[in-house]
Amino acid sequence: MKKHFLLLTLGAALLSVDLFAAKAMTPKALEILEKAQKSVPSLSPKEFHKMIDEDADFIQLDIRENDENSHGEIWSFNKVYMTRGYLEYKIEGEIPDKNTNIVVVCCSGKRAALAAKTMQELGYKNVKFLHGGVGGWLHAGYPLDTVFGELWLKK
Repeated sequence: MKKHFLLLTLGAALLSVDLFAAKAMTPKALEILEKAQKSVPSLSPKEFHKMIDEDADFIQLDIRENDENSHGEIWSFNKVYMTRGYLEYKIEGEIPDKNTNIVVVCCSGKRAALAAKTMQELGYKNVKFLHGGVGGWLHAGYPLDTVFGELWLKK
């Protein structure tokens, strides 16, 4: 019973993380976000799941904060962890090949869209973001890996 409560709590936390940030965004910040979402290709959770299943050649760039990562992660072979705040400083050292296929992941897809736009501006040619982020992934019926095992959102 405790395990189920904990997993439900973790799931709820993941799904609500960016709700507060979105409400706090100014109109100008929302405009910048919308431009990024329109100018950068995105993947649906289903498309991303297919890439993982087919062992496609890509790197998952998880830009969530460390405490967000502790709630669970989307499993894939090639993953780089880098919080959004360090992207401009570290990305070219971590992923020097600007032709690499990259999927940027955050909790809701908002920070991932902004990060992917920044990466385009840095010269990365094949960068996409996960639409809906980790929350969208869970809502689509896919699991997260946690320290307790797989976390599924029960519908």
